[in-house]
Amino acid sequence: MKSQFKFTALTAVFIVVLLSACHTPKNIVGNFDLNNLRPGIDTFRKHYPVIHNGDVVTININKVNKDLYTVKLTPNVVSYNTAIPSALNLSSMVLPSAVLPPGHSAAHEATKPNCSELIEKEKDNIAEQLSDFHQAESNLNKVVAYNNLLLLLQKDCDYNNITSKADLGLEDILQVIDINALPKFVDDNFADLQQAYSSINRSLIQIDIYFNCDSCKKTIAKNHTENYTESEKAAFAEIKDDYGKLLTFKQTGQEYVVVQNYKAITNQSNYRFSAVDTAKNADEVNFNIKISPKNWLPCRAIDTSFTINLKVARFKIDFSTGIFLNWGGAAFSGKNYFVDSTGTIRQISKNANSYIPSVGALAHFYYRSTSAIDPGLVLGASLSTDVKYTNFHAGLSFMFNAHNEIFNRVALSGGLTYRYVDQLNSGYSVGTTIDKSLTIDQVESGKFIRGGFLALTYNLSKN
Repeated sequence: MKSQFKFTALTAVFIVVLLSACHTPKNIVGNFDLNNLRPGIDTFRKHYPVIHNGDVVTININKVNKDLYTVKLTPNVVSYNTAIPSALNLSSMVLPSAVLPPGHSAAHEATKPNCSELIEKEKDNIAEQLSDFHQAESNLNKVVAYNNLLLLLQKDCDYNNITSKADLGLEDILQVIDINALPKFVDDNFADLQQAYSSINRSLIQIDIYFNCDSCKKTIAKNHTENYTESEKAAFAEIKDDYGKLLTFKQTGQEYVVVQNYKAITNQSNYRFSAVDTAKNADEVNFNIKISPKNWLPCRAIDTSFTINLKVARFKIDFSTGIFLNWGGAAFSGKNYFVDSTGTIRQISKNANSYIPSVGALAHFYYRSTSAIDPGLVLGASLSTDVKYTNFHAGLSFMFNAHNEIFNRVALSGGLTYRYVDQLNSGYSVGTTIDKSLTIDQVESGKFIRGGFLALTYNLSKN
């Protein structure tokens, strides 16, 4: 009856373990606001301290502006059983060659050019090109001023109350073009600016040539043709300085920064980054998340990396090793027999200690859950100091689910030990004289002796 009760108890525990493993897969979704990451993640971890085998997990990072942040969201199932376009390069730009006035060469010595008319023509060209230069400069300066305004708004965190494009300035440009077309707007106006600037430089060089040409000096003196006034020289110096600043703006690709800054302010929360994984025959599902700002930062820049670890509850088979304590009746320790020189069966004197330590391994069949202790069934074997005999074990185990990495793998087990020992066959006993042609192995046979065991073992893989 006692043996039948133990068998019934083991069967009941095994049924409970199997029933607890039955689970309908669920869809688990974690939505995290970029501006409220930590509290959201902490709440999610508390709500899902464990998931189950087959569950589908989706992690969403919401309200992330991809123009501001780089987000890497990488799912990982763990089983312990197994350019911005380059700026315009003006360094290779070649100005048109200066044109000498007719009559400068010997072939035209007889021709007397009207240098005064040529000079006035170049001055008219400069005036026309100045108008084009200032128009293109005005458009480009609006973009530069707009860029400075965006940087100021960012610095002062003053963009929370912006309601329209007009609040940001540059509305006269943005009414005509979309913000994404701003780089082309800059390219077109800079091309006009560059063309006008080159033409003005060419005309200035040509005028200097005329004034320094011997064949022109008489005509210039006769017509009282004037060179540049001081105000004109100052204007030309200012144009050169303005062109240099706008050239730097264009070469550094600032128009693309303007677009990025604009989107950062007006579209702070337009994007979602997601990752999905399935907890299939896994011990953990991990989501590695890295969020880092790009060059332009908002007032409260978020730069963080973290991992969401989800423990999977499922049926497992793990293996552990450790120390055992075995016990049983008087015959549990076994006997060592031998035949002496007279042909008499003798027994090596042994301590009849019924408590035998051993070292061995166990296979655990259990359902890993969120409980502090997971019960299960075990099968295993161990060896004592007398390696002639082997211990076979079957029983119950209790796997600890501690937060500590070391204690998390500890298992306490107990149950039945079946120890294989040698006994004399029927008709033989210690002191019996046998035929000298027989060996001790021929007069003894093996037998399993039942006892009990307790074991403290360490799981070879993570719980």
